[in-house]
Amino acid sequence: MSVPMPRAVICLHGGNRYAIPLSAVRRVTEMSYVSRVPRAPSSLLGIMNTQGRVACLIDLGPLVGLKARPARPEGKVVMLQRQKGEVGLYVSEVAGIADLPAEARDLPERQGAAHAQVDSPEGPVKLIDPEQLQRAIDNLVEA
Repeated sequence: MSVPMPRAVICLHGGNRYAIPLSAVRRVTEMSYVSRVPRAPSSLLGIMNTQGRVACLIDLGPLVGLKARPARPEGKVVMLQRQKGEVGLYVSEVAGIADLPAEARDLPERQGAAHAQVDSPEGPVKLIDPEQLQRAIDNLVEA
């Protein structure tokens, strides 16, 4: 049994629903101009200006076991609470903030930072472990 996540930002990406704990999210913003970084891994989409600060834009997909996809202008950016460096996660859509049920089931096989799943009226939601997410981002950004 996993630790329950009472409130989370619900994101849609790659045909799946993901929950990022509200405590790990600084804000949600629109896509803006993204500058590619030469020789960066495909999951590092580039850098963007957000409120006058440079932020790395990372595709959520590879962090949860999916293939990297190019960012679309209609996508959203979930800015994360971080001690070092501004990082935004590119997602297809943000459905909003939801209270999640406490009954989480561990995924049969861990999918990157996604470790468990809950059922919601809209369908299954995969829970993202914020510590695992931060470690994966640090590995990617510092590589």
